[in-house]
Amino acid sequence: MQSQPNISICKYSEDPEKYWPLIAKFMLKAQEEGSQSITIDKYDPDNPDIETWMCFLDDETLISISAVEKSHYTNDPNIAARCCRYHILKDYRFTHCGLRMADHQIEWSRKKGFEILYITHDINNRAINELYQRNRRMTVPSFREFTKTYWYQNLQLETDFLFKIGNMLQYVYTIRLQDPNYVWQPISDYITRDFDASIIKRT
Repeated sequence: MQSQPNISICKYSEDPEKYWPLIAKFMLKAQEEGSQSITIDKYDPDNPDIETWMCFLDDETLISISAVEKSHYTNDPNIAARCCRYHILKDYRFTHCGLRMADHQIEWSRKKGFEILYITHDINNRAINELYQRNRRMTVPSFREFTKTYWYQNLQLETDFLFKIGNMLQYVYTIRLQDPNYVWQPISDYITRDFDASIIKRT
């Protein structure tokens, strides 16, 4: 059975005046639920370097957002785009909104000419990393349809470097958008190659 067919996906740039008030209310709810990445000082949907996707239930209720931004973190904003600012409201956690938006983000990033679309995640979050590495057995039947998406089948774990913010190490997962053999070698203070290689195999 297909999951939640009454969920629609919209792009912020299609109608900023309509979507900005909805995003503002969503940000407050996300912060109440503990999100620290969707705050006014960190996220501006009107920033020209960012595009935001939104999931609506019954074309009315905004239940999830996810953004893609030029990767200033890796000093190659014309090469790499970072998927970030993802949040789904707690009451809708099993609607797989992140997976729903991912293929739209891939298509957009490819058309923009980026070589790489990437996402990072805390190496200590075993459940999410097992999902991203296709090692997790999902108990929700509706999840099966999303194992067929381009994102799910092609996301790959980078094994030569990690993303580092403060003391937190994060895995880096990538999609090659143009050339499947493209070699990405980002250099920045957020990229580290100084780590115990064994942690790459933790999941």
